[in-house]
Amino acid sequence: MEHKLYDLRKLQEIAQGDEAFVEDMLTTFISNVSEDVSNIRGYEATANWKAIAGVAHKLVSRFAYLCADGLQALSVDIENSVLFDDNLTEINEKTDRLCRESILLIEKLKEDLANQFEV
Repeated sequence: MEHKLYDLRKLQEIAQGDEAFVEDMLTTFISNVSEDVSNIRGYEATANWKAIAGVAHKLVSRFAYLCADGLQALSVDIENSVLFDDNLTEINEKTDRLCRESILLIEKLKEDLANQFEV
């Protein structure tokens, strides 16, 4: 059984049948999360943990709309690690995983958008 990276039920409920809205939201998600991943990579290079926590905080709600629960939980974990944990030994591993899995999600969304909406 293939693990779904996301679920559109919540977004479709909000859209109330408006497929153009869903397509718009997914396109915006792809753009925003791509930028967030790039920002995290830059902040990692300069060890700007507070900025990483800020990006992780934004990602929590973005992943919530797609029911990407694993990525949402990882974003919360990263934010909490930076804000409340003096030991940041695992932060690079966590942010790297978040970036890798976010890119996988983005690629899957692009593929599904192309197939479903013929983008």
